[in-house]
Amino acid sequence: MIPIRVRATVRDYIRAHQIFEPGPVVVAVSGGRDSTALLLVLADLADELGLVLHVAHFDHRVRGRQSAEDADFVAKLANRVGAPIRAGRADRPTKSEDDARRARYAFLRRAAAQIGATAIATGHTKEDQAETVLLHLVRGSGIAGLAGMRPLRDGIARPLLAVTHEDTAAVCRGARVQPRTDPSNRSLAYARNRVRHKVLPELAKLNPRVVDAIARLADAAAERHDAEQGLIDAAVPTDPHGPIELGALTDDALRADVLAEAWLRATGNTLTRRHRDALARLAASSDGTRAIDLPGGRAIREYGILRIAPPPAEARLDPPTSLRAGDEIDWNGWRIAVGTGEVDGAYEATVPLSLLRKLVVRSRRSGDRIAGGGKLQDLFTDAKIPAPVRAKWPVLATDDAVWWVPGLTLPPASGRGTRLAVAAPKQTGNVLWTTRVRQVASNKDAVAERPYGGPRT
Repeated sequence: MIPIRVRATVRDYIRAHQIFEPGPVVVAVSGGRDSTALLLVLADLADELGLVLHVAHFDHRVRGRQSAEDADFVAKLANRVGAPIRAGRADRPTKSEDDARRARYAFLRRAAAQIGATAIATGHTKEDQAETVLLHLVRGSGIAGLAGMRPLRDGIARPLLAVTHEDTAAVCRGARVQPRTDPSNRSLAYARNRVRHKVLPELAKLNPRVVDAIARLADAAAERHDAEQGLIDAAVPTDPHGPIELGALTDDALRADVLAEAWLRATGNTLTRRHRDALARLAASSDGTRAIDLPGGRAIREYGILRIAPPPAEARLDPPTSLRAGDEIDWNGWRIAVGTGEVDGAYEATVPLSLLRKLVVRSRRSGDRIAGGGKLQDLFTDAKIPAPVRAKWPVLATDDAVWWVPGLTLPPASGRGTRLAVAAPKQTGNVLWTTRVRQVASNKDAVAERPYGGPRT
């Protein structure tokens, strides 16, 4: 028999938070004390609430022979309450709490989809809530983390958050059911178990009702968070890339939360504290136009309006191209002529015949070094070449080494050979070749001295 007080508490909690709609419900049952009590209580309330229960049991493949005994126990319990059962099994033994949780919830959601259930009931209790809040607290969570687990969120229903382990044990005793035990629940290797067996007992010495106190904190945090979320939802544009009126967000904390939420909806990325701070600094000013790139997109502020744009599309680069006498090619907007006529504004070199058939024009590569041992990356940096332009800058190289970078290095001295002329573009694709970049690509001061047969000025 279900204790009257526990039954009434769970029923009132379900109604107060509108946890269930009439219809099919998946009940996750491991066979432990809390999930066993969950099934027994919901079976007792099913007719009153209009619920059709479907039991789901998942084997994580970490308990050996005991897993089969767990499944048998749950099957008999489901038969006792007249509920059908669905059993699932991990493809391989789960190696961590997170892996186990992901595999279990994936199975539960599949089961819910198959029967058309609107909710998946789990056996989380008031102690589980306290443990969750403490874990979030030590990890530096904000108010959302202090709110802990919700009665119903994303289809996961937690009707036992209003009762304790003592209550679930009383339910099992009243039904004369001996639940299964899992030794891993006592292992201090898991953070939650350390909170359960070490931290909460110490806190109980300060306040014997610490679990109730933390649960009240979670409720207050949830109420505050939901109120703030309402303000955030009203301020975030419906169009994920629509304008955000910064002048209307006078509260710094609210503005930061609005921008973080807008970023999440527009890009699918949750910003770290460092990235949130960078976005807040961008939004703090209304002078001129600025933009910053953050994970998943670009924030563009034009005076008092901020928009979140998709990340710039990566430029399509021409592949490495072999050079042959008589060729005149366009490579990423650069004009390259091998042994042909005059090319206006070109940088020139003489390629030995023995080298010509080995030479290719390509983009820079990680680890490229120039003659003398310096890094090509440092050369681009010192010349202040914009990052989007560097990938399209021609590097003349063999399989073994960089031979010449037009406009940035002197071509190696050589005697007779084939004339090679390379001229920088004014514009290629979406990358504007600014006056400064064109000057670097053709300016005599870009190298230590002008090579013989160098560009005309």
